[in-house]
Parts: sequence; structure tokens; C-alpha cells
Amino acid sequence: MKPQAPVRSLLLSVIIIAVCTGFFQVSGTDTPESGILEITTDEDLKEYLKNVTPEYRYDYINEMYYDMAPSPVSTVAQEMASPAATKAGSSDKGASDFSTTNIQVAGVDEADFVKNDGKYIYIKSGETLTIVDAFPPEQGKIVFELPVKGSVSELFLAGDRLVVFSDIYDEHWYTPEGSAVPVPDYSRKTKAVIYDISDRKSPKEVRAISAPGSYENARMTGNYVYFITKERPDYSNPRMPIIYDGTRPVEISSIWCPPYPMNEYQMHTLTSFPVTGSGQPDAESFLLGYSSTLYVSHQNVYVAYEKQRPWLGWLLAERRSAESKEPEQESVIHRFAIKDGDITYKSTGIVPGYLLNQFSLDENRGNLRVATTVPDWSSDIKQYSNVYVFDPDLKIIGRLEHLAPEEKIYSARFMGDLLYLVTFKQTDPLFVIDLSNPYQPGLLGELKIPGYSDYLHPYDDTHLIGIGKDTMENEWGGIIPTGVKIALFDVSNVNNPRLVESIVIGEKGSDSAVLSDHRAFLLDKEKNIMAIPVREVVHIPVQGSRYEGSHTKETWQGTYVFGIDPEAGFTEKGRIKQGTGTSGDEWWYGSTVLRSLFMDDVLYTISRDRIVGSDLRDLTRRLMDIGISHDDHPSYYF
Repeated sequence: MKPQAPVRSLLLSVIIIAVCTGFFQVSGTDTPESGILEITTDEDLKEYLKNVTPEYRYDYINEMYYDMAPSPVSTVAQEMASPAATKAGSSDKGASDFSTTNIQVAGVDEADFVKNDGKYIYIKSGETLTIVDAFPPEQGKIVFELPVKGSVSELFLAGDRLVVFSDIYDEHWYTPEGSAVPVPDYSRKTKAVIYDISDRKSPKEVRAISAPGSYENARMTGNYVYFITKERPDYSNPRMPIIYDGTRPVEISSIWCPPYPMNEYQMHTLTSFPVTGSGQPDAESFLLGYSSTLYVSHQNVYVAYEKQRPWLGWLLAERRSAESKEPEQESVIHRFAIKDGDITYKSTGIVPGYLLNQFSLDENRGNLRVATTVPDWSSDIKQYSNVYVFDPDLKIIGRLEHLAPEEKIYSARFMGDLLYLVTFKQTDPLFVIDLSNPYQPGLLGELKIPGYSDYLHPYDDTHLIGIGKDTMENEWGGIIPTGVKIALFDVSNVNNPRLVESIVIGEKGSDSAVLSDHRAFLLDKEKNIMAIPVREVVHIPVQGSRYEGSHTKETWQGTYVFGIDPEAGFTEKGRIKQGTGTSGDEWWYGSTVLRSLFMDDVLYTISRDRIVGSDLRDLTRRLMDIGISHDDHPSYYF
């Protein structure tokens, strides 16, 4: 006779505990106070992965569970962000001032596919590194093109050094267990090549650092670069990760592993190296979930990922939701201290909900502030948003929970002791949150307007720019996004924020690279310019059609340029069409503007297939138009 429901539940709990207990017991591992496991040998790594292999756990528990049950269980910083146009000194015979990459933390550069130094533009184009002499624009020309092995990802520029990241496939030989014959193994690696570009027409490779896995993200602070790679672990023949300084292997002594089972594992490696000098690279590896979020301050690297419910969690999901008000989804955050290229694991914390992106994290006076959304996890528990403050040990010391019921976070921006948070379901609430007392975060003010903001950018201490989408109600009562919306908020009264002005560009189907990538945003207060790349779609009714609502679409691709008056709002200064004017430009993905930058009074707009230079004093004057090589298929930027 099969056990009844209470007995089945008890036995299932015993099975889960037994499996998880065995899972935790990996010989030779150390468990710091944080609870995270440290693995130091190939053998321990193999044992760990064997016990967490989904097939292993599934077969074992599935067999025992269904033997018991007659039927299946029902499944149901104080670091202010820098301005977008960070001023930089002029290079030799270049512009007197120029913009750089829009970054989150002042002094912590972010890798991008385009960089400039006020005279030259360095750009990844397909599998080619291209250097363009762009200033003065009337004499603009390509001075160097280098085919790069693998797929070029992103770049860093530091004086006469250029760092180029690319994904490559590497062949090495190994002898499988039980075999006397070596076999080839092809693994994906990220290669960071440092070039000496003192002669822009003839760059020289001076060093190459390789790390296992595909490129994820990178930061540069001072003379040191920190980058993250990711790969699926080899369950059959796991090995401790190795990075390479040229051809010299550099072993990684530890892998940090979660002390709980997860659905999927990815081996992440955080690697550092100096841009100049001969200092040694350093690295730390850790097993995380598939997706990760990177935030870097001057002293710490934070890596966050969603803590996935174990595969067997669905068996009791409905019961847990009914019996507990605790959220099912959590995020794990690891802190690594960094100093002059040295990377040291420090602490781990767990927070309810999931993070939107890097702007959900911010370090301030040694504390980490985090904004999360807790999604629906049962019929009677709806999603909501939270704000948490962690101490350096990543223990929660302050919290503000259950903000905006039934809404999720669309954008966040920490500015000193304040957090501006946008959530959305049918309207766009802008929350102003006080973080001056890290132990008692508090809600100061709220503003509700139609639409939502995907990106928030500080204009000054009392004004905030929001870039997102306008919305409308469809015929079924739902809310759908329409045109690109640009809004200016006055937050001088934190208890009563107000909308100064909003502008909507285009209609349904319109888009902007800024909505998914903050590096596409350009703002310079001194020049009074804000450049927004736009793919503008306008729907034109078809006259005389027998089909109600018939329309055609007109599409325009280029850049809108605005001036900003904090008291009055936006003034359109002009529009720059990116394409050549030939038929089909509007639909060609290569004409989508991805970045804007300036050198003195020249605005450069960059798409996949060309760089256009326009006169900021008269945006109708095109001063430069240079085509660049590109792939036949769009990369992840497009």
C-alpha cells in the first residue's frame, strides 16, 4: 500500500534533506563564515559537480518519489555617477575637449565597442579592429584595420595602450580517465590583447591575457582591468581553471561554490591585469547561476546572480507558497576586494527578489545598497519591490519593503543619500527614497505619470532625466508601449517631485539603444547637448482601404539632439539621419545609431556600418561620413 499524503510529504522531505546533505559534504572543502564552499583540487571539483549533476539528482529523487506516490504532486556610491560626457584632456593635435563613455561610477571606466581620445576613434567592427583619424573631420580617414582572431567584444583605451577583448576557440589535448590516448578538447576562451598604439598607423601587440569562457563584462580602475568570463563546467572531466599570461599558465588556486543545489551552473572567472608594466595577472573563479550582474567600485567588485530554486523545488512550490510568505526568488551577491590588481574574496549575502541591472547596486561609505523586485510566486502573493542596505560583511542592516504592489522595477539610480526608483504596471511611479540613515531607509516622495523610464540619468543635483517609453491602452484594456519618451524631472523638493516636460518620439515600434544600454546616452551640460539615438516609426493610415485600421509605416533612423533648460525643459537642436539616403536605409540594421560622441564642435554618430560627423553649430552640415567594415549578421549590440 502506498503512503498517504502526510507520510509522502514527510518522506519526500527526508529524501531532499538526505540528498542535500550528501551534496554539501565534499571532502577537502573549506566553508568560511559566509557558508560558501572553497574547492582547491580537481578531485573535489569532480565530486562536487557529480553530486549536483541534474541527471544524478533527478533519477535518484524521481525514482524514490514515484515509488511512494500514487499520483504526481500538483505543480503549479558615496560615489556619484559621472556625467555622460566625461571631459578629457586633448591629445596631440586633437580636440581641446571630447566625450568619453557614459559610466556608472566616476573613475571606473566601462568597456565598450567604441572609444576615442579626441582625435582618433577606435571601434570594433565585426572581427576587425578599426582606427579612424576623425579630427579634424574634413580630413577623416581610416588609418588602421586589423583582423582579430575570434569575435571582437569590447575595448579599453588608456593613453597609448588599447585593450581589445575577443572570444576565441582554443585547442588543447588531454587524456580522459581510463584512456591511454590523448584527445583534442576545444574550449572557448576570452583573450585580452594589449596594444601599444603610440603609432596609430601601426599598433604593436605587447601582451595577451587569456581566461576560460566567453566574455561577459569588464571595468578599468586606475592601471588595472578586471573582466569576467563564463563557461559551462565540464561535468565529465572537470579541471581547476587556468588563465594564461601569453603562453605561461597561471593556476587559480580556489573555486568558490554555493552551498546549495541549483538548476544550472556556470563557471565564472574574474581576472585582473595591469595595462602598463609587467605586473602579474590575478584571478578568482566561482560557480554561479547562468545570469550575473557586475558592479564595480574603486575598492570592490560585486557579482550578483539569481539563486535558482532547485529543480525539485516545484514539487512543493504550491505548499510552500500557501504556508509561507517568504519569496521564492532570491539573489546572491559576492563581494571581492580589489587593490592594485589583487582580488580577494570577502563576503556573500542573499537578498529577496531579482536585480534589474548594474544600476540596482551602489556602494556608499562601505555599505552596499540594492534594489530588487520580488515576482509573483502564488495566486495570492503579487510582485513588489524592495530596497536593502548591506554592511561590508553583506549582512542586511536596513530595509524598505513592499513598495509598489503589483509593479516591477524598470529603472533605478542612486545619487548620494537618495535613490530614484521607477516601477511600472499602468503608470510610471517615480519614487524618491532616503538612504541617509542606512539602518532606516524611508520613502520621501512619489510622482505618477503615464509611460515608464528604462534609464535614469542625473542632470544636476536637483534634476533627473528619464528615457523610456510612452504607453497607451489597447482595445482589450491592456497597456502597450508606443513611442520613445524623454522626461525631465525636478526633484529639488524630494517630498514632491514634479515633471518639468516630456517629449514622445515616434509611435509603436519606435526604439532607442539607450533603453537597453546606458552607454548609448550622451549629455554635456557645458555644450548644452543631449544626444539620443532613435529608430522612429510613424504609422500612416491608408486612405480608402476596405480594411479598418490599415496603415503603412515610415521608419527613420538617426540621432535627436536636444538642449536642456532645467526650468523649461527640452529644445530640439536638430536631427541627424545616419544612412546614406538610399532606398532601404530605414530598415537596414546597420544604420541603427548605437553611440554618439563629440570632439570640440563636432558630433560623431556611430552605427554598425558608418561614422558620421556633424557640425554642432549647424547639425544639417555633414562634415564626415566614413563607412566601416561589419559582419553580415548583427551582433549582440543590435
